[in-house]
Amino acid sequence: MSQPDLLLAELRAARPVAPAEVRERVRLIAAQGAPPSRRVTWRRALAVAVPLAAALAAAVLLLPRSGTEKATRASAHGSLSTIPPTERKASAPLSAAGVGAATPSLAQTGTGTGAVPAPSATRVQRYSASLELRVANAEAISDTTKQAVKIARSLGGYASNVQVDAAGRGGSATLVLRVPKEHVQQAVSRLSALGTIVGEAVSIKDIQSQVDVTARKIARLEKDLASWQAQPQTTETQKHVAALTAQIARLKRGRTATVHTASLATVRLTLTTAVVPTPTPVHHRHGPLHGLAVAFRWAGIGAVYVLALGAPLAILVALVWLTARTLRRRRNDQLLSRS
Repeated sequence: MSQPDLLLAELRAARPVAPAEVRERVRLIAAQGAPPSRRVTWRRALAVAVPLAAALAAAVLLLPRSGTEKATRASAHGSLSTIPPTERKASAPLSAAGVGAATPSLAQTGTGTGAVPAPSATRVQRYSASLELRVANAEAISDTTKQAVKIARSLGGYASNVQVDAAGRGGSATLVLRVPKEHVQQAVSRLSALGTIVGEAVSIKDIQSQVDVTARKIARLEKDLASWQAQPQTTETQKHVAALTAQIARLKRGRTATVHTASLATVRLTLTTAVVPTPTPVHHRHGPLHGLAVAFRWAGIGAVYVLALGAPLAILVALVWLTARTLRRRRNDQLLSRS
């Protein structure tokens, strides 16, 4: 062994060893040592600032939008509620489906003969008119209903349905009158004079093509019937003749019923005493502490966002700090055990 190796071995053998009392005392001092000073570092500040900034950004982006939508709906409702319903002392022009331009009003014509479109005298049409009148009170409802029925009967028609509700101060009535088409203009004119017109309409549907199709089919079947009747009358021939005769009779009855129904116009009359009031817009006035309440509300919302977004990050930071502290203590214990 060389001289340096001998010298190194002697130095290692002569290494001083601390007594057991000294080593135990050093271990106690290390265990009971003061905790490291807590300083505000940029990492800790960032861990708190990031969740807070995210919460404030979410509150600014989401909450004002919902408030704006509520304000828009409230303003729209207020603007609509201020529009008063239109009431007409005199009749407005009647509209006819499939007839053309609107006809003059009852007030303009005076007699009312030109108030509604005249039905065609050569074509089969389904003619219907609706009229809504406002009268003074429940007693007027009853009297007007009786007068309307009399008007329909005087013109050769009748009332197919009458519903009257005149209980209490208000009331209403609905009548379905059937009047010959040639007298429908006169009927509408006389009914309009029973009250204040608040609504009216006319509908005309031409069904002449349907009637023509049925007539052509009847003519074709009658031609076939004549052909079968000209043949020798056997059992099979008589069955065909009976079937064609029954079919022709059924089609003729249907055509007659259609033409008869179309010859009567339907007039729907509605009577009412109710006046729809104009809604008054509601203005909400804020109290003197409204600003303070809004501030507390926003503060509470911000706190909720901070807790929801910052709590998981704070728990993660605490776990990392505890892990680092445990590893540091173990490292100190290992160093003490080697000395």
